[in-house]
Amino acid sequence: MGKRSRQSANDRMVSASELAQMGRCERLVMFEHRHGSRRTAGQERARERGLVEHERFYREGLAASAQATRKGRCFIATCVFGESWQTQVLRQFRDIALRRNVWGRRVIWSYYRLAPGICKCLRRWPALQAPVRVVLGAIAACLRWWPGLRGGRQCRR
Repeated sequence: MGKRSRQSANDRMVSASELAQMGRCERLVMFEHRHGSRRTAGQERARERGLVEHERFYREGLAASAQATRKGRCFIATCVFGESWQTQVLRQFRDIALRRNVWGRRVIWSYYRLAPGICKCLRRWPALQAPVRVVLGAIAACLRWWPGLRGGRQCRR
């Protein structure tokens, strides 16, 4: 009987690249296992380039996630309208008018607590989407006239 190896789980893990290489030639795998594998300069540059690209992709994903969090969620409007002008107007109203004061932030907090459940109901019973769409559409149409909204019409006094 042979001795059991006392390697940690991480030392025994095999990368996807190593698995792909194992499929090509059993003798080569054994040779590389005994004597080690040597990468050419081109292979090493490609590996480094891949690591840099992977890191860039990872950081872009984190930045996009943070941006989506900052952008905020407009659950119900997105559920019934998608990414339309109504959704944009409602988001702008939230950011420009509601976030400026305490009661507005409380409204936003309550909305974020209740809206996901409402969206589940709207997805389960699509017939409810039409009346919600009418109400939110009317609210968004009125809010287009709110002073200070970007892209909306300004009130003239």
